[in-house]
Amino acid sequence: KKIIRKGANGVLLKNFETVLHDVFSSTSFTEICQQALHTLSPQYSKLPPFLEESEEKEIVENARTGWDEASSSPPPQNVHCNDDDKHGCSSDTSPQLSPPPWPFDKSTNLPSCGCVRGGGVSTNRKPKKTKTGKDIGGVGDVHNRQRAWTKEMQLANMIQCVLALLPDHVRHHHSACSDEESKPKRKYRIVDFAGGTGHLAVPLALLLPHCEVVCVDLKKWSLDLLHRRVDGVVADGDGNEDVSVLDKNTQNGQHKQPCNSSIVQVSQKVPNLSSYLGSIQSYSDDFDIGISLHACGEASDCVLRKCLEKKASWVVCSCCCGKLRRDALNPYTFQSTGGNEKEVSYPQSKTLASFMNATVDHDDVNARCVESAKRFDEIAKAADYSELGDVRKPRNACRRAAKSVVEWDRLLYCKEYDATDNNMHVVLTRMVPWESSTKNDIIIGWYDPSCNPYRRRGATSDNNNNMSKEDPFSDMPPDDPSSQVDFQIALQHLFGGSTAHEKGKDTVPVVTCDQNDWSSEEVTEIQTQLETFINNDAQDILRFHRGMGSRKRKLIHFVAEKMGLRHWGEGKKDAEKIVVVARRRSG
Repeated sequence: KKIIRKGANGVLLKNFETVLHDVFSSTSFTEICQQALHTLSPQYSKLPPFLEESEEKEIVENARTGWDEASSSPPPQNVHCNDDDKHGCSSDTSPQLSPPPWPFDKSTNLPSCGCVRGGGVSTNRKPKKTKTGKDIGGVGDVHNRQRAWTKEMQLANMIQCVLALLPDHVRHHHSACSDEESKPKRKYRIVDFAGGTGHLAVPLALLLPHCEVVCVDLKKWSLDLLHRRVDGVVADGDGNEDVSVLDKNTQNGQHKQPCNSSIVQVSQKVPNLSSYLGSIQSYSDDFDIGISLHACGEASDCVLRKCLEKKASWVVCSCCCGKLRRDALNPYTFQSTGGNEKEVSYPQSKTLASFMNATVDHDDVNARCVESAKRFDEIAKAADYSELGDVRKPRNACRRAAKSVVEWDRLLYCKEYDATDNNMHVVLTRMVPWESSTKNDIIIGWYDPSCNPYRRRGATSDNNNNMSKEDPFSDMPPDDPSSQVDFQIALQHLFGGSTAHEKGKDTVPVVTCDQNDWSSEEVTEIQTQLETFINNDAQDILRFHRGMGSRKRKLIHFVAEKMGLRHWGEGKKDAEKIVVVARRRSG
């Protein structure tokens, strides 16, 4: 039997809102359970501080020096990787967009293969079109201004988090030990899981030539494009692209070949960059930092598990939470191999699972777990949020709260993975600015105190591994109250109430704006129309026009109910549905 609950001001809750309401409710389902609130409310921390300008310059200079020492040269410097005239994508003429962030700014002059707006690779595929009709160019050659800026900001946030996690001797390229025999046997290794064409791996490899950067992906076509970006396009005698470096089955849009073997390929021009063709789970080498930007569905959780297994630091920004549902395709695997095997069960953490199981009225344990999984499906579906224009507005706060719950479940799972290891720390944070992406939640974890991204710059350890300056954990992650606002709005939506005020001699109900669903302007607009209807004695029934959409129709029902009016819907097909409002019958 479907559970129907009402939230703030009598608004009927959606399926996923009902799940959230019950998870955070006391046994009476009428008020918030303080234990659930304390345990399950996502606690955001501020993003690790970005590098100072002097530190950024040091990294760039070390990178250039590193290439000289290796007697190698990266691909030619871009004339400017953000050349507006050349690429048709101005980054600083639009009042809504800031200049490209470091390291994609003109002063850094990153080699074109590492830029979002430079180093494009021609392909036989037709260019994709955006909603505005502008094509987005080839790989590494994004033409749309807004899309290029948001991609740059996403990458810049991830790069800054990675740099913050690097121990000082790695970031500044100082040997951790003077004794040759004690030097590490391998380079410091950063692995970009589900890295695709290397938008994140390539700039990291260019900035950190003394580190090894590996791009892991299931799609051979994507990794071929990575190497073509970095090493150049091979052409045949007629000037056409050499199809031998491509998966021939993808030339005409056919399905990719299954990945039956793991293949490692080292870049010719950027020798510290390599690719690994295979699944996240099959990558077996040790590494120091695992990263993932918008790996689809459960792929992000596979990355977290791999990092926990290797006790490596991580920076994971997930995507496509709706694909976590049990009935959804596993896109990361399906798009590459045609398979759809899921490896992760949700909710992941025992903590969230216990609270969700408690909301299920069933004696059988297995049945309770199945119903709990169904309810998580509702949260995951709602968490697949993509309305960038609402990021800083109350509207749809419940959907963003659902996304926060999914991310908090991931964080709790990490903490539960090895609860006895006190060295493991994990935080939930957000990109800066939030408008970089609707999928802007980042989970950062680390084991080694020297990798604490919030430590004071320059803190180093002595031979006994004691901090010679400030203890890095004296700088704990600061809370980010601004990121908690959405969750508070969501709780008000689920558990709030209504008010009234005096107008002349009559008591007129005030429709308190349910900010999660509608703006105050929208509520005022409908209330004004209904007040005009009430004051018109010659009109007994008010029929709203067709084509208003379910969201607007729900608002009319909501306001009419609050104003004591009769209201009902007519029409079967969505395009024919209307809302009818009438006065209450006297007596």
